[in-house]
Amino acid sequence: MANEEIVIYQGKEYIIVHQYDSGYVEIRMLKSRSIELVHESELKSRN
Repeated sequence: MANEEIVIYQGKEYIIVHQYDSGYVEIRMLKSRSIELVHESELKSRN
C-alpha cells in the first residue's frame, strides 16, 4: 500500500496518509482531516 492510495476500512473509503514499518497505517476519510491509526490487516484494497 502506498501513501495517497484509497482503501476500504469498515466499509468506507479512506486515504492512506502514512504507513509505518510496524504494519500500522494512518488513514483519513476522503473529506475529513481526522486521522485514524489502524493495522494494515484491517484494510482492503479498493480494486
